[in-house]
Amino acid sequence: MEAAAAPRVLRWETLTKRQFDQIDRARAVVLVTFSPLEVHGPHLPLGADVLEGEGLAERLLRFLPERHRDRTFLKLPFVYAASDPVPQPGSLSFRPSTTIAVLEDLGHSLAAQGFRTVLVSNFHGSPRHFLSLEVACDRVARERGIAMLCVFSAMLSRLNGGGSELGDVLGHLPGVEKADLEGDTHGGVVETSQLLALHPDWVDPDYKTLPRRTVELWLAERGEAPPKAQRGKLAALGEMLASFRAGIRFFSEETYSGAPGSASAELGERILDTLGAHAGALVGELLDGTLPEPAWHSPLWRLRHVFTHPAAVRAADAYLKVPRSIR
Repeated sequence: MEAAAAPRVLRWETLTKRQFDQIDRARAVVLVTFSPLEVHGPHLPLGADVLEGEGLAERLLRFLPERHRDRTFLKLPFVYAASDPVPQPGSLSFRPSTTIAVLEDLGHSLAAQGFRTVLVSNFHGSPRHFLSLEVACDRVARERGIAMLCVFSAMLSRLNGGGSELGDVLGHLPGVEKADLEGDTHGGVVETSQLLALHPDWVDPDYKTLPRRTVELWLAERGEAPPKAQRGKLAALGEMLASFRAGIRFFSEETYSGAPGSASAELGERILDTLGAHAGALVGELLDGTLPEPAWHSPLWRLRHVFTHPAAVRAADAYLKVPRSIR
């Protein structure tokens, strides 16, 4: 599907009461991004995930089917209540239960005012975070009978089975080397390219000099075997925990994973269009009422209690030795 001009998006905080009352809330679509303020290498802004989440939400609107383009799209300010940022000064962390409570309260408030569709965007690949978003969306959707979707989870599930690495999805794009996408999970070529396309003035130009760094390379330098589980994908619980522990150790010393030096604004535009097209098609199905319920969730949905229940979160933090600075 070819991109078209994006429908007009109204910013919630700029509306007057008179303007707000003119909105057909039953047909309106509310957009809100839940992503952390978090260190992304020495070169990207701390709000990288927020900016990418908002960029994804706005880009998908260009690919919406024509039959839905006359709706009112209403954008809320972003919310940075998110768990599991990299354990570096500058990152802000919240418990999964906090994320769930904030989004659940927001959803109930919107539903009580007559809104029927809420799209929650995100670009933070922590399972505890996106499962928290899914839990809140699911609760509100069931209790209020509205459509409330975590777009990031549904999109990744459709694209590559739920993993946060996008090599199989983006490796065919002009200007990208598939090898650069291996281990590209944080502040690498994908995120740096998107930020160069969205907000080039906020990217440190020294990104071009940064070498490729990954968890696997870091472990190999220490003579350790790489984790077996791919981040974000369903695997045996022991493999997942080993993968998470390796990531925590890595990001306690390093601030990005991937090859940011290979990034470009042109590649960023292609990535945004690719992800936006898939997300736009998915949201079109949601608005048509044809998106099946299993497609609303990531493959990790079945383990949501393991990742989001407060007792399980405390036990995992202790086992994984999550630094207290980000708990």
